[in-house]
Amino acid sequence: MTTYSGTSLKSGLKILIKNQPYEIQYSEFIKPGKGQAFVRIKLRQLLTGKIFSKTVKATDVFYSTDITEITAIYLYNNGFIWVFMNKKNFEHVHVLKKFLYGCEKWLINSSSCKIILWNNSPISVHTNTFINLKVQDIDITVKGDTMNSTSKLVFVETGASIRVPLFIKKGDFIKIDTRLGKYISRINH
Repeated sequence: MTTYSGTSLKSGLKILIKNQPYEIQYSEFIKPGKGQAFVRIKLRQLLTGKIFSKTVKATDVFYSTDITEITAIYLYNNGFIWVFMNKKNFEHVHVLKKFLYGCEKWLINSSSCKIILWNNSPISVHTNTFINLKVQDIDITVKGDTMNSTSKLVFVETGASIRVPLFIKKGDFIKIDTRLGKYISRINH
């Protein structure tokens, strides 16, 4: 296990704190005129996704963690376990629903995604930031209500609902930002 001092903490580094994996989002070394130097860091807890700030001494010691990232293809699920195939070695990776953090609503067969493993166990799944999905159904709106509304609710092929402009029709392909669940544009096929 590699050790790091407080002064060597950089963005993107993955460390253990109280036997839990964290990723450093931001770090700032501060050397006051009087007193001991310290480091302000912003961390993301990799098991929960929560982000928080912490101040550590420049002399504190931290240990690296066994975090790996694989590219995988979504295959299927049974409602509790989602099954992916590692693109490199074609092994199946089984992921519990609690580690999907809402990305399951953007997965269709053969979707490519990243899986984060801690000690060879999956702890999170990340879909591509932008995906193209087909509009399967449109929420029925009251005719003539276009004066009060500039968007409508549609259901894409994964079952997720999203607000889109009024000109989108059933069968159209749309580009979606998965981080926000927002419509970006219509895709011409």
